[in-house]
Order: sequence, then C-alpha cells, then structure tokens
Amino acid sequence: MKITQVLLTPNAYSRPQKLLRKVTHIVIHWVGNPGNTAMANCNYFESLKEGNTYASAHYIVGLQGEIIQCIPESELAYHAGPANSYSIGIENCHPDQGGKFNSATYVSLVSLCANICRRYGLNPEEALLRHYDITGKMCPKYYVEHPIAWKQLQEDVKKVLDILEEDQVLVDAVKALISAGIQLDLKIWGNTKTMKLTYVKQMIERIGKKYDCASYKETIDFLVSKDCIKVREPWDEEKFKAEWCRQVLINVKEKLLK
Repeated sequence: MKITQVLLTPNAYSRPQKLLRKVTHIVIHWVGNPGNTAMANCNYFESLKEGNTYASAHYIVGLQGEIIQCIPESELAYHAGPANSYSIGIENCHPDQGGKFNSATYVSLVSLCANICRRYGLNPEEALLRHYDITGKMCPKYYVEHPIAWKQLQEDVKKVLDILEEDQVLVDAVKALISAGIQLDLKIWGNTKTMKLTYVKQMIERIGKKYDCASYKETIDFLVSKDCIKVREPWDEEKFKAEWCRQVLINVKEKLLK
C-alpha cells in the first residue's frame, strides 16, 4: 500500500495543527463530486486557506486506488463535526453520482482502514463509521443507501486486518528463529502467501541442525516429540502446505525458544 504525502499548508480552515489526542474511530466519506481525482480534492482543501470554509480529511483515496495523505494522523482534521476530536477521516472518490466506490478505490480503502485499525488496536466492526452515523449527512451516499454494502465493507476490513495480524505473529516467529541462529529468510517465510514450498524440507533440516538432529526424518521425530508438529503423516510424505509451515515456525518459537 503506497501513501503519497501532500500535506496541507498549516492554516485555520483546513489544517489548524490541533493535536488529535486519541483515535478511536475511522470516518468514511465520499467526495460528492463524480469523477473528481484525489489530487483535485487535496487541492480544494489547500485552497480553503484563503476562505472561510472549514473542511479537510486525513486521507483521500482516488479512482486509481492512489492514497494521498493531507493531514498527519497526529493532527485533527475538519471532516465529521463532533467526531473530529477522536477520528481519522478518509475521503473517497467515485465515478458517478451513485457514489459506489470502484474496485481500485475500494481495495485501497480497505487496506488503509485495516492498517489504521492494526496500528491503533481498533475493531473495524465498531470503529468504522459513515459520516452519516455521526451527523446524519448523506455521506458516503451509496453506503448510506445500501447498509448491506456498508456491512460488507466493515467485514472486508476485518478480514484484511486478521491477515495482517496473523502475518505479524509469523514474522515475529521467523525473527526469533533468525536470532537463534537458524538461517531463515524473512522474505520467504514471513508470509504464507510468499512461502516457497520447495524450500520447506531445507527449512526443517535447518531447525533440526539447531537441535542436533542429523536428518530431515530425525527432525520430524524431534518436532513431533516436542508437540511442534501435531500430525506427522503429511510431513513424512513431504506434502507441504504454507499454513502448516507457519504453525511449525510459530510452535518452534513458542515451545523451543523460550
């Protein structure tokens, strides 16, 4: 997920530089201007420094999935009235007046929300709000008119968040094995989506070497005895799956590297 910072000039109307003391919610908006770009909306917020309208958002997600950050998360933005003091605001571009986000915008929005939820320890099903939920404004229009689609968006953020949290557990396990002298490549083993299963036998043998096991089979015996492998048949048959590898790495960290 790439985020481009185009921070607004500090000013009273769109970037007051007031401290955002807590983040408990994420407020989702639509820009209300069909076909408009993220950069155009950022420029609009910048132009408010010359006027008397208060408006801004922390992020704007564009029609190509681009993400522009206008306000640092440590600062308050003017996007949702009473929720400004405890929320991060995300504006979203849309192709037509119906207000439904296209797939590129939707995917980036979901990823951004999951990332924010992860960093602040938020539950998407509680933390994600529509502007409508706070002030009654018809924003974001499509997701006010289609509450099932809004619920799906919350669920999709939760799914991505679960993957991020799962991967962090795995990354922590691999880092622990590397620190213990077991030569594992974080790029290969830190994510179930990128695990190269052709290297699984080599991974097991390297773990075994740490514990004086002379062969792959002896290492499997050892890992079974230490309850790091629950079902040994797939390992004997060398029928590997990424999720099983993930669990072995985590078990080795938790059961052997205490």
